[in-house]
Amino acid sequence: MDTRLRILEAFCETLREHGGPPETVFGFCKKLDIPERDFFREFSSLEALERAYWEQIIDSVIVAVESGDEWSGFDARQKLLSFLYAFCEESLNHRSIMLSRLLKLGALARPVYLKDFESRFKRFAKKILDEGLAAGDIANRGPFTALYPDALYTHFRSVIDFHLKDESRGYERTDAFIEKSAAVAFDLVRTQILDSALDLARFLIPCRETARA
Repeated sequence: MDTRLRILEAFCETLREHGGPPETVFGFCKKLDIPERDFFREFSSLEALERAYWEQIIDSVIVAVESGDEWSGFDARQKLLSFLYAFCEESLNHRSIMLSRLLKLGALARPVYLKDFESRFKRFAKKILDEGLAAGDIANRGPFTALYPDALYTHFRSVIDFHLKDESRGYERTDAFIEKSAAVAFDLVRTQILDSALDLARFLIPCRETARA
């Protein structure tokens, strides 16, 4: 195993065991039994290491969905749905870490350690959106079109937040939330939104009533 992968795997285990990153590079390297110089050859800091950890997760999902046999035949909305379902499935392998690092943040928070995670998603989203614009599936609203990737990232984070709070069997409510919220997100970048927004509202109201109970 190369040094970079070994460091990433050890960092992942630290997050699982302690709910947060190691306090110092020295202590982390001592536990891993490697010299500090080996760490700094790969990562400039613990923050850079965590950014790489999160980027690795999303990148693996993107690569997996884009290599699927049906991918090329999907429209923009189907591609986003495919990604969101695949990400939630992959996230089960990292759920304890996500609960400790993401659950309390909320969908609008932008922690530094998710900087590369966010950038990777936006590049992916822009590619999908550009294909949708070319196909006429997505409306070109001039300067506002540049905001579409940001809107989809906020939606993506809301899916993660919902999934982390979901206690339904097999996370079936997350599946429903993905479908309904994606319909709203894509109506925002197309033309119609009212019907999808009302459908999502009807879905979310019982969730709030259950939470109050």
